Amino acid sequence: MRAVQFLFSGVMAACVLMSGCAHHPPAPPPATTTTLSLAAPQHGDFGHYTLALTWQPGFCTGPEGSSCQADQPKAPLIGLHGLWASRPSDLIKAQVPVTTWWRKGCGLYEGDAASPPPTFSKALSHRLSEVVAHTHSDLVAHEYSKHVHCFGMDGEQFFSVASQLRDRFEQLPSARHLTAESGMVIEKADLTRQIETDTGPLPERGVQFQCNKTPQGQSALAQIWFTLKPDSLSSFPKTNAFMSSPQVQDNCPARFLVPQWGN
Repeated sequence: MRAVQFLFSGVMAACVLMSGCAHHPPAPPPATTTTLSLAAPQHGDFGHYTLALTWQPGFCTGPEGSSCQADQPKAPLIGLHGLWASRPSDLIKAQVPVTTWWRKGCGLYEGDAASPPPTFSKALSHRLSEVVAHTHSDLVAHEYSKHVHCFGMDGEQFFSVASQLRDRFEQLPSARHLTAESGMVIEKADLTRQIETDTGPLPERGVQFQCNKTPQGQSALAQIWFTLKPDSLSSFPKTNAFMSSPQVQDNCPARFLVPQWGN
């Protein structure tokens, strides 16, 4: 009889535990992605974005970085240059060369009129100061004037999205591996394969690299450019966010230096 009572008590205890579980289901896993989207109220019929990320030691020693300012942060190594819309259709119809768009950007619509400086929340201002190179002219203001203002996009939202795209890449194993290779000469094909391990197969020219020259004449990584679909930013860095760049813009040789600060 004692054995029966013991068995009955065990069954009842199990039922109580199961009942408790039924009333307290496990919490769903936290969301791993944030919806990222941008709406361009003006000239919004462009074909793609170029997400331009900087390798800060290489970018700051090149012509665009102009060695950067003395207060340039030494970390993180992967920074944000910009998020550039391609030519809107009216410029294509007017046969404006793509190189003119690259050079002038919104100036083609706004002439020499200076756009008002962007205003950001304190949090975003701090974040941009961490990840955007401290060039001798204000790079954030330049990016806003050349690549954002004529599209009528909200500056806070635009740079928030751009910085989050940068963060998503930096968190990938391929980005961490690249950081570990600072100071080394690497194969471009190896870096591309490592990125594709994280993203999935990429279209031709879905990722391109920009190199500067060291004072010794060695090619050194300065930027990584991703060609993205305007309506698929939330999918980045997965393969369906990418498209093939219409232009060849990769100027890095098959082997190049991943520079570190001071070389």
